[in-house]
Amino acid sequence: MKILSLTSILAATLIGFSSLPIFSRSVVAQTTSFFCGKIGATPATIATKQGNNIAIILWRANNYFGESGEDSLTRCTRVSGILSSQRGNWSQNITVGVSRNGQPIICAANPQDGSCRLLYQVPNGQNPQQARQELLRRVANPQPNLPPITVN
Repeated sequence: MKILSLTSILAATLIGFSSLPIFSRSVVAQTTSFFCGKIGATPATIATKQGNNIAIILWRANNYFGESGEDSLTRCTRVSGILSSQRGNWSQNITVGVSRNGQPIICAANPQDGSCRLLYQVPNGQNPQQARQELLRRVANPQPNLPPITVN
């Protein structure tokens, strides 16, 4: 009887340990991170999901946010960092706001003070809520078949 118990414990332990690597891989595979890279010569916010790089935003205009002195590469780097820091809470933290000059913007809530950190200005003629939904769709579940958002 002792042999049967010992055999059962040993079998259960081996089954438990054999399932750990599978669990670890599935957790890592579901993590999405963001970085600023380039598509040709154009800076792009890129998501890395399951080993694939997927363009999310193309930053075409070099004078995009002129009043801050940021060029497209700086904006790309900043926004990629903001998206990475959201840790999957995009739908709660990515919002629509209004810039100082009255233009609709997409921004991310700052966890420390709740302020709106500019991601990009909504293109003229586009509905701000639809623009937000498009960004959320791309960051929450990056798909290689979706074209990136182009910021001019």
